[in-house]
Amino acid sequence: MDIDRADEFRTAAARNLERGNADTDDIEKFATHADNLEGVDGLNSGPVDDFVDAGARGNAGDPGNVKGALREVRRADEIGSENIRKMSVELKDGNDIKGELDIQLKSGKIIESKSSFGYKGPKVEGQFEKKLRTMRDHQEIDFDGNTLEVRATRVGKKSMVKSKIKKWEGIVSSSDRWDTAKVTIKVVNENTGTVITS
Repeated sequence: MDIDRADEFRTAAARNLERGNADTDDIEKFATHADNLEGVDGLNSGPVDDFVDAGARGNAGDPGNVKGALREVRRADEIGSENIRKMSVELKDGNDIKGELDIQLKSGKIIESKSSFGYKGPKVEGQFEKKLRTMRDHQEIDFDGNTLEVRATRVGKKSMVKSKIKKWEGIVSSSDRWDTAKVTIKVVNENTGTVITS
């Protein structure tokens, strides 16, 4: 690999393989996608960091970090490094991270990477609110006129997700707290190719 943290990645790959957090196919795919994304701002502090840190503190680690990192680099690679402005966009308050956005395109659009999405209404609402708040409060992210797209391997209740999208687009466009901004929300079910909008 040609990325900045290649040595750390090799050590982490052996550790995650031994602990069952990833298999050889996962590691090869991650390395290929990461190489294709070399030079993208935030690659090393985002998905590579998640992969390297999984299990690095002497315990079994979180295999979800590895799978999540793999999904994120795969999706970013599919989008193309030439279209990505930054990965792992963090909103900080001092040293505390208040919110994080997975991928920001050069167009300004925000893409969130999920395994599954849309199974419980309160969780969907919470995720929309947190990501929209991070977009609104981050000085380098355009809010009004922008799009928040959630890409998931599986999406649960389509009608519920659609109603939550409609609700949050309405809240944002009608509330001074949200700067009466016009924001488009989309949820993409990769398994079926379905795009859910309001």
